[in-house]
Amino acid sequence: MKTNRKIFLITVSLALLVFTFDSCKKDIIEQPSPLGPSSIAIILDLNANPNVIVAGRLDRQTVEITATLARYDRTPISDRTVLFEIVNVSGRRVDLGYLEGELSMQTVATDAGGTARTHYYGPLKKEMGVNNTDLYIRATVAWEGSYFIQDTTQLYVIRDSD
Repeated sequence: MKTNRKIFLITVSLALLVFTFDSCKKDIIEQPSPLGPSSIAIILDLNANPNVIVAGRLDRQTVEITATLARYDRTPISDRTVLFEIVNVSGRRVDLGYLEGELSMQTVATDAGGTARTHYYGPLKKEMGVNNTDLYIRATVAWEGSYFIQDTTQLYVIRDSD
């Protein structure tokens, strides 16, 4: 019995020793493998400033929408078309306010810094129902083949109480 216990303890000790020498040795970050799931490794970051607006009687509040497209190492990607859309919580296009040019959809190319900008013009009070509402701006970038990259940012529209 004692010899079996000693053999078991020695085996476990050797296994732990092998794992400690083999792990945690890499100190550089490697480029993702083209065969792995992270081969796209593209980041689309979408922001709205401000993200809360008020639907007034006579004026439309403006929101700056910024989409930034970059590789996994934050290298910007230029000359890509970004499609901006105004959608509801379920992802369907809505006609509440508009993007530049009074459009519900707009395309903008990314600049040298990987950034595409547009403006959203909020609704007037008479265009809204009786409640405040959540809207979303969705940005989509077509990629290789049938792949696309998408991000969404939320806008909260408060109905003026006057």
